[in-house]
Amino acid sequence: MDLGDLVLVAEPRHPLHGCVGKIVGKRGSRPPDDTWILVYLPARMRSFLIPESFLKPDTGRDFSTFVSCVQTGE
Repeated sequence: MDLGDLVLVAEPRHPLHGCVGKIVGKRGSRPPDDTWILVYLPARMRSFLIPESFLKPDTGRDFSTFVSCVQTGE
């Protein structure tokens, strides 16, 4: 995952599960071999640090018009 990519919070245990955001930074490591990713979520109008293992790439959405969190049903 690179800066500017759209991602979906895919971990069901995470309170932001189902939200889509854009990667705006990377911040250090989290054991084991996991990276903290700084993700801007337009639904909350702020950025959150989320472990990379909790995210998956999201395609097919237009970020400029996406403003709410969606339950994925996964």
